[in-house]
Amino acid sequence: MFSPDTEYLRATVLQPDGETAQFLLPEEEGERLRRMQEVVGGHLEVVPIPCGRYLVVSESAKEGLHVINRYATQMAHESESILPDDYLAGTVLLVTQRAMN
Repeated sequence: MFSPDTEYLRATVLQPDGETAQFLLPEEEGERLRRMQEVVGGHLEVVPIPCGRYLVVSESAKEGLHVINRYATQMAHESESILPDDYLAGTVLLVTQRAMN
């Protein structure tokens, strides 16, 4: 399923309950954007972390009832990408910088 040619399209889904899954994003940019929005549940907010990676979350993930994504929040805190009192909520995607281009 994963090959060196498509490794940059690998996305890891980080669920708030700690479950993870991996899949390949579409190669076409518009389809890739739609797929990321579908997985996180809305318009994208992108949080950069080290090693050319991003945490991608819905910009409305904190509205209404929501669940803190503790693993993604920890990753963002460790990289000092969000303020110490901030957090990420809902389903988060971990993707490469190249996948975001």
